Amino acid sequence: MAVSRRRFLERSIRGGFGVAAGVYSLSAASKAVAPSDKVVVGVMGVGGRGTFLTQEFASRPEVGIAYICDVDSRKFQRAVKVVEEKQGKAPRTISDFRRILEDKNVDAMVCATPDHWHGVATVMACQAGKDIYVEKPASHNIWEGRKMVEAARQHNRVVQVGMQNRSNSYGRSARDLIQSGKLGGVHLVRVYNMLNRAPVESPDSAPPPELDWNMWLGPGPLRPYNPKYFQRVFWDFNGGLMTDDGVHQMDLARIAQKP
Repeated sequence: MAVSRRRFLERSIRGGFGVAAGVYSLSAASKAVAPSDKVVVGVMGVGGRGTFLTQEFASRPEVGIAYICDVDSRKFQRAVKVVEEKQGKAPRTISDFRRILEDKNVDAMVCATPDHWHGVATVMACQAGKDIYVEKPASHNIWEGRKMVEAARQHNRVVQVGMQNRSNSYGRSARDLIQSGKLGGVHLVRVYNMLNRAPVESPDSAPPPELDWNMWLGPGPLRPYNPKYFQRVFWDFNGGLMTDDGVHQMDLARIAQKP
């Protein structure tokens, strides 16, 4: 059943693609738009997670994927194939997400980049009048997160962060149980996220020709190309395992608090 753009965005906030709330919500009411058959979307970042999101959005009849964007052109083929299979039409492939924001036909952007791009991409999307779904964690640091909130409110945009545990029944039932007082007073919650990963050290080298390394660095510090930076263990670009998978567990602890 086709839905209007307004209904699609309202439903996504309530849990269609991962409910976000509190500091991770950053949501503002969407402006009124005329009903349409398609919500036009551009996807920024099509690694493993970004391609999965592309497939999920492309599977919805009310969504049209207009752009696939990545700084590494080697990732285009798989993401484009996903869209073609679902929608029967290939999206445009670009390396600069600003082309998405310049297109007046685009309603929303999906950001599935490394953490250091989340804040800048979200603020720029809001400034361009686009709603945005941005992967967790919300931002690289607290200052950026606050700027995202300000941009969402100033430009009256819907900004949603992929905290999917908030969409699942177990998260809500656990919250309700704890807040009911049946477990007594809960005064301390500890969250651990420890994975046994192999060492990530490797020598600096020239970037592959398919990769725009300067664009990948973006708002992060200037560093010579090294594939080790693709691992989420360097503060220059992310917050390590705790802001990778651990942020989901921290969020579950957070939503269990009484308002």
